[in-house]
Amino acid sequence: MEAYKLYLVGTAKIKPGKFVEATKWWQEKGIPDMLSRPYTKSLHCYAGQFGLGGEYDIEIWQEIENYAAMDVMDSWIIEDPERAAQTLDYWKEANELFEWGPSRLMGDWPESSLLPE
Repeated sequence: MEAYKLYLVGTAKIKPGKFVEATKWWQEKGIPDMLSRPYTKSLHCYAGQFGLGGEYDIEIWQEIENYAAMDVMDSWIIEDPERAAQTLDYWKEANELFEWGPSRLMGDWPESSLLPE
C-alpha cells in the first residue's frame, strides 16, 4: 500500500478588530506549539480568497503521522503537567482572538482519487 497523508483540519475566523494581535499570536505561539507536538508532521494555514471561504475562512491543516496519533494526543499533554499548563495558557489566549469552527479529518490515499492516471 502506498503511503498517504492524514490531516486534522480546523477552521477559525479572527474576531473583529483582532487581526494584528491574532496574526502575531499565531506566528509566535500557535505555530510553534502545534509543530512541537510529536505526532505533527507538517502544518499549513490557508485563508479563503474573495469571500469564498465561508463563515470560517481560515483552515489549519495539521498533518499527523497516522490514525494512532489520535490515541496519543491527550497523553502527550497529560504526561507533562508543565507543558500542559503552558499549552492551555496559549490556547486560552487564542480564544480571545479567534472564533473556532468545525474540524474534520482528511486524507489523501490512492483509492480516493477518481481521476484517471
